[in-house]
Amino acid sequence: MDPAHADLLTESVEESARAVARPRRIAWIEGVAAGYEGARRAAEQEGRASAAGTWYTPPDVVQAVLDAALGGRGGARTRGSGQGRRPARAGRSVVDPACGTGHFLVAAAERVGAGCVHGMDLDPMAVAIARVRMRLRFGRSAAHWRTAIRCGDALAAGAWEGRVFAAVVGNPPFLAQLSARTARTAAERDALRRRFGGAVSRYADSASAFLLLGSELAPGGTVALVQPLSVLSAADSAEVRSACETRLPLASVRVLRDDAFGAEVRTCVVTLAAGALGAVHAMDAAGNCAEPARSLFAGGAWGAALAAARQVPPAGAQRTDGTLDGWMSATSDFRQHYYGLRGLVHEARGARPSVARPALVTVGAIDAARLGWSKRKVRIHARDFRAPTVVRRVLERHAVLGPWVRARGVPKVLVATQTRAIEAWVDGGGTAIGSTPVITAVPRSSKDLWRVGAAILAPPTAAEAWWRHAGAAMSAGAVRISASQLRNLPAPGVRSAWDRGARALQAWQRSGSDRDRTRFAEAMCDAYGVPAGPGRERLLAWWAAAVATP
Repeated sequence: MDPAHADLLTESVEESARAVARPRRIAWIEGVAAGYEGARRAAEQEGRASAAGTWYTPPDVVQAVLDAALGGRGGARTRGSGQGRRPARAGRSVVDPACGTGHFLVAAAERVGAGCVHGMDLDPMAVAIARVRMRLRFGRSAAHWRTAIRCGDALAAGAWEGRVFAAVVGNPPFLAQLSARTARTAAERDALRRRFGGAVSRYADSASAFLLLGSELAPGGTVALVQPLSVLSAADSAEVRSACETRLPLASVRVLRDDAFGAEVRTCVVTLAAGALGAVHAMDAAGNCAEPARSLFAGGAWGAALAAARQVPPAGAQRTDGTLDGWMSATSDFRQHYYGLRGLVHEARGARPSVARPALVTVGAIDAARLGWSKRKVRIHARDFRAPTVVRRVLERHAVLGPWVRARGVPKVLVATQTRAIEAWVDGGGTAIGSTPVITAVPRSSKDLWRVGAAILAPPTAAEAWWRHAGAAMSAGAVRISASQLRNLPAPGVRSAWDRGARALQAWQRSGSDRDRTRFAEAMCDAYGVPAGPGRERLLAWWAAAVATP
């Protein structure tokens, strides 16, 4: 990245534009922008270019972001945008700190005037295209656009020279830090740590850093940026959320349709706004809006917006006693355990699981109080199985797998991840082994096995998990929690009802009947002190629909 290169490329694009008939120049530059973005994205996906998180932003997403930041089209801010209804004022300064070829700049200029938009991007070619695109569409001199749209690293210290704006908009690059292709270098990590005072952790997606940047660039205004759903609840982004809240409070979250950017990433529009002190506005992809109380977002729990948008009822628990960590251990194991089993997984061929030959259970085999092992085909180590098993005596001779299988081959609760509500199955005989990323919950006392299972499966626990941790799953319709997050969910506070729920769970797991499921759910609502009434009825109806076997 060299700003001088952007200037040279701008001259080249300008020269090419002059060779096109005047009436066709705007259509020509639009084609250049679309073609360049498509080629860059394809090159990144094929590994022919360094990963930069390039994504084409669909027009409806651009307008959704601008609605959140500037007000609805036609001058009225749309319901759920987080700022009530007010006109978009001409003359409000707007900046896109990762502007690419200028989609947001064009749309913002149509609302507030071309003289009020600014941009920056690392890619010299994208900057050149954006500059010429804006000049052909809105006039003004080439010199003006070279000043307004700059080539540079928006996250670098001193990049903005103390400038402030009324609104920050855009779709910053998504660069997950667990992938070698998109991970920051050590030097880049150090620079971000110094730049933002340690708020951007090593594993935080780069997109979240732009939220922090936005809160600096528009300290008295509005920030509306496309973000991965994971930013709402990922532990690695917690410091970013907390730092943002100290500057600009969360105003709204709008979940975008699953196919907005293809199947690779689930996204939302996060809006921060000065003076947003009332309810947070949460909108799903269909436009349905909820207004959960701001107290539910304490500590940067932005995932509550997704729970509200998905119409998850509050847990309503009024009687709790500590956390589940006091009753169980929980782990999802590690990749070494999964890959260590290569060549050691066998088809059961009609044999029932036993302690000697336990079933290997994948997340897709776990339903609520039901195990689908042997009923669904699964793929393990590039092989198809219907009833995968392992031989315990063989694993026990292995240096890594031996201690693992001895620790897991006990009575326990196997918990699925990324489900509509928490789903778990109680392995009372120790005849199953969970395959990563299945969570294995082992009671601290064997007599509490069914109590632990009942607490994990309880309707209030499922709702609480949504309100605390929504956003980490691959789908906006599922919740994903880690083993540590599961341990930190509240434990029931009414022991007699909890015992009743544990007995009801045993009956439900044996029978699979709706009647036993209802008895269990009612007992566990009693165990958590959920008061009778419409709120409890909504919780029970939501939970029953979420755990119903397809």
